[in-house]
Amino acid sequence: MATHLLLVTTLLLLRTPAAEALMEPELCYVLDAILFLYGVTITVLYCRLKFLTRRESQQGAGKEKEEAIYTGLSNEGQETYETLQMKSS
Repeated sequence: MATHLLLVTTLLLLRTPAAEALMEPELCYVLDAILFLYGVTITVLYCRLKFLTRRESQQGAGKEKEEAIYTGLSNEGQETYETLQMKSS
């Protein structure tokens, strides 16, 4: 019963003028142009994001190198070997 209903509704939908509009090639050209512009836009945004993150990581690495050169030793007050304190329970 459900398959008959599905078949009937499919046949009715195919007889409507909206289904005939899909047969025109001009509509396909418009849809192709929209998809092409969408693809170009997404590609440009992806490349922009990739280059911005790369540039930020390179600038951050350069700052770390400069700071590492000009900073002194941070563990001057610590002994090289510290004795461990045993806790007695």
